[in-house]
Amino acid sequence: MNVILTNPRDIAVSALRDRAGNVSAHLDRLLDTSGICDVDKPLAREITLGVLRRRAMLEAVLQSFLERPDRRLPGSLNEILHVALYQILFMDRVPDFAAVNEAVEQASRHHHKRQGGLVNGVLRTVTRNVSALQEGTPPFGAAVLAVSPGSYRVFERPVFPDPQGDPGGYLAAAFSLPQLLAERWLRSFGPLEKAARLAAHSIARPPMILRVNRLKGDVDAAIAALASEGVEAVPHANGLSVVLKRRRNVVDMKAFRDGLCQPQDPTATAVVQTAAPRPGMKVLDFCAAPGTKTTHLAELMDNRGEITALDVSPEKLGRIDDNCRRIGVTIVTTQLAAAAGSLDPQSFDLVLVDAPCSNTGVLSRRGEARWRFDERTLAKLAKDQKALAAAGAGFVRRGGRLVYSTCSIEPEECGEVAHWLERRGERLEMVHEKLTLPCGADEPEKWCDGGYVAVFEAR
Repeated sequence: MNVILTNPRDIAVSALRDRAGNVSAHLDRLLDTSGICDVDKPLAREITLGVLRRRAMLEAVLQSFLERPDRRLPGSLNEILHVALYQILFMDRVPDFAAVNEAVEQASRHHHKRQGGLVNGVLRTVTRNVSALQEGTPPFGAAVLAVSPGSYRVFERPVFPDPQGDPGGYLAAAFSLPQLLAERWLRSFGPLEKAARLAAHSIARPPMILRVNRLKGDVDAAIAALASEGVEAVPHANGLSVVLKRRRNVVDMKAFRDGLCQPQDPTATAVVQTAAPRPGMKVLDFCAAPGTKTTHLAELMDNRGEITALDVSPEKLGRIDDNCRRIGVTIVTTQLAAAAGSLDPQSFDLVLVDAPCSNTGVLSRRGEARWRFDERTLAKLAKDQKALAAAGAGFVRRGGRLVYSTCSIEPEECGEVAHWLERRGERLEMVHEKLTLPCGADEPEKWCDGGYVAVFEAR
């Protein structure tokens, strides 16, 4: 396919067709190598990530308007239709007729010229059969499309399963979750109203939240510095971070380059606060890349003490080093995880094990994660998490602390791992645990991703 990638919608379709399952990384590569102008890059990103998050929802709508819903659409036609539907249903600044016409032209560019009539007909039928945007909390209904926590559209026909008769199917389709995850959330976090709030958060457009580097300033100083370069920000409810009113490319901001700010969700920020590092401590950070929590540990230690940051590759260690230089941290030493055996057992005051996980607490930021979720992968992750937590425990001195955290909300990766760790020996005593559920989709200043943290003291 010889499509010249200068159009944001072509970028989106090409990224969405990444069969390796890493659409975000493919999108970044395309934006770096294509001929697209800078002003169109945010549009390409919004469409791509919006479709990625809402793929099951868009597919349910599409299937409801196809004359032959069992028909397999050729090549990239499915992605072209998803991209157009996303613009029609979720992007008010793109007129419906423009989205339809662009999709027809795009089908031609992608060698589907003979399918132009199908594209035109399906999309125009959708636009005739869906209401304008309505304000208010979206009600549950087979014909209701939740656009945001405070707005919705209504179709003239059912497009989703009945929420009462098939709550799992409804949650999966109407909020774009794998069926397995929808059913798990209903069991763990039900009833439907509560599970739907979590699901709605997972498809919301996440705000950009920056932790303020206390070594270089406070929240007021960060807001002033950002304002001086035309970036409007407000304090987050945690008192440690700021929320940008509009998303920006962080590397373009002087406040970021100068190390005053670091992108980090408040739930992740709270993990390091809970760890309570102190100046002069000797700290070990497992799975440390890209160094977000590592640098936060150093900040709370007033850049005094020792931090050893481990990860699995030189590339990841390089990212930690880069972040430390930018933030102004000098107490961090990076080391390959494979060489952790050279470290003295029971020699650290604090060990942080921020374990790789399924990311079910951060689905709004990691769109691919929902489509990778399955029981087999979950079991493998839980096994690895136990191994990492046990390894980390071996480095905690008597009287020291081990902190275990994930950005998952699945019990197998959270409490079950922590309680297994406590039961496996007499050395660790759990003194604190907290599961944070995603919240704040309708209040950016209170936005938090989901995650889990447990704190142990070593005897």
